[in-house]
Amino acid sequence: MFPRKLHVCDAFGIPVYLDFSFIVLLVIFMTDFGSFTYGLSFALALAVSVTLHELGHALTARAFGYPTRDITLSLLGGCASLISLPRKAWQEFLTAVAGPAVSFLLSGLCWAALLFLPIENHWVANVLYYSSMMNLMLGGFNLLPGFPMDGGRIFRSIARAFTSRAKATYAAMIVGRVFAVLLGLRGLHSIFTGGAWGFISIMIAWMIWREGWREYQMAVAEESWGGWDFSARVSPPPYGGDSDEAEVRRR
Repeated sequence: MFPRKLHVCDAFGIPVYLDFSFIVLLVIFMTDFGSFTYGLSFALALAVSVTLHELGHALTARAFGYPTRDITLSLLGGCASLISLPRKAWQEFLTAVAGPAVSFLLSGLCWAALLFLPIENHWVANVLYYSSMMNLMLGGFNLLPGFPMDGGRIFRSIARAFTSRAKATYAAMIVGRVFAVLLGLRGLHSIFTGGAWGFISIMIAWMIWREGWREYQMAVAEESWGGWDFSARVSPPPYGGDSDEAEVRRR
């Protein structure tokens, strides 16, 4: 059977896979920029940026004792599959913040290279400029409260200081669903006005709506079972979104 994803490398001992839906993203980039060379370069820059973003989550979680099974890049971005999610609120906060922090750092490094290095090649300069802007948007978008995106996880980790994990997850899910509706409407507007990214916005909105509910169900199950951990994947496509592969642990 034809594999659905391709193993491209290992990073810090974590397998990195490329889902074949990523090809659609390559096509969109090449269409948007009207040049195969620039489109492919920017798409590859996005792939590297998202991988490093996910590694920020994965290595932070590892530092707290929560290993990562793999990282997968797809049409909707990246997903780090953690074997178990951090249980303490401050650990979840730092793990969620780590991804956007890496993106902002990359943005700053690319911008600094443009300012201080003698770059005469226009192609290199354009890739650096695009990478800087892309990582800035990647980090900013992931901080929006679309649970289970990074911003939604940050919101939940803060809410857990005032209530239970299940109630904090419910609050994060509701805020995330409001965001998902707004994102979906924006996607529809983009489609009707000729934008190439509208359908991706709608898919991300649907992912947020669906996965937020699944995470709430898991939080309720954990509470009902007295601490069993039904956790799984962290870090949304980009552009972020989480999904879940249940693995049960007693904590």
